[in-house]
Amino acid sequence: MITPMTQAAIALLNDIYSGGEDYRSRDLTLPDGVRRDLLEKLTAKKLIRLTDKEHPMSVSSYEPVKKIGETSLLDILEATGEHLNCNQPTSEEFYMRYGKAAQKLGVVNHMTRLYLEEIKLPDL
Repeated sequence: MITPMTQAAIALLNDIYSGGEDYRSRDLTLPDGVRRDLLEKLTAKKLIRLTDKEHPMSVSSYEPVKKIGETSLLDILEATGEHLNCNQPTSEEFYMRYGKAAQKLGVVNHMTRLYLEEIKLPDL
């Protein structure tokens, strides 16, 4: 439901909000160019700001612009240019990983799938 790139952005943001420790993003196998691109996009949308220009690839070089409760999934999707992937049912793994948010996203996924199913080829 959440694309791998969005998951990476969420992990980076969580690490920045937690004080710059790579506890969630260290398990990501992001090439440096992708990591740099994500950090630049999050900075451009003013979700984070660079505080240490000598180490722009380190999450400890960034600080959040907003309080953690003010940053939404929509903010992240708009910053990264990503989308929700509603072309398959929500998995149990997704529910285990994202808890309360997964409950809401599971409903969005289910309703989106129902509406998309009603749009037939002649309508397009």
